[in-house]
Amino acid sequence: MSAAEIAARSPSEQAGEAESKGRRTRRRILEAARRTFGELGYERATIRAIAAEAGVDKSSVIQYFGTKQQLFRESLDFCVDVGSLADDDPGRSAENYLRAMLERWGTAPDGPMAVLLRTSLTSEEAAQMLREHVTSEAIDQIAPGVSGPDARLRAALAGAVMFGITVHRHLLRMPDLAEADLDDVLRLAVPLVRALLDAEAAAP
Repeated sequence: MSAAEIAARSPSEQAGEAESKGRRTRRRILEAARRTFGELGYERATIRAIAAEAGVDKSSVIQYFGTKQQLFRESLDFCVDVGSLADDDPGRSAENYLRAMLERWGTAPDGPMAVLLRTSLTSEEAAQMLREHVTSEAIDQIAPGVSGPDARLRAALAGAVMFGITVHRHLLRMPDLAEADLDDVLRLAVPLVRALLDAEAAAP
């Protein structure tokens, strides 16, 4: 496109093109960050390495994300849409939640969420990020749909059970869980999760 053609475009058209290019650059940086964090871990990954992987300047990464911590937070793509999975039937909700977690983690066993979990064992910064992520993306979303007493505690326990199963199956690769058919895992584990989510089922 010639300089004259570019100049002939309206300000709104030029702004739209710049915004589109910005979105593409931002997405490319995020994708590069996920790969880099997955390969190097949180501590060893640097903004310079992520910029090189994305094919952009270091300043571009800082412009779009500010800090490595903020970039890492945004690269965490292990978010389950709890609202769309919740059901009036606690048993169905329990199955939806657990299936979504297992399937989502199964597609990215070495993604940023796995990196965050590993790093949280030795880094308080990563541990705090993990606490905030799990609380906002799981407990805060599940608790409102839990009726009866101790709703948040039961939501937290349900989250711990589902998270533990997911970690053992896809991160630690414990043989009995890793090799089991997903339907068999759900058949045996869903009643445990439902007992925590359903006040009537949890009643003695």
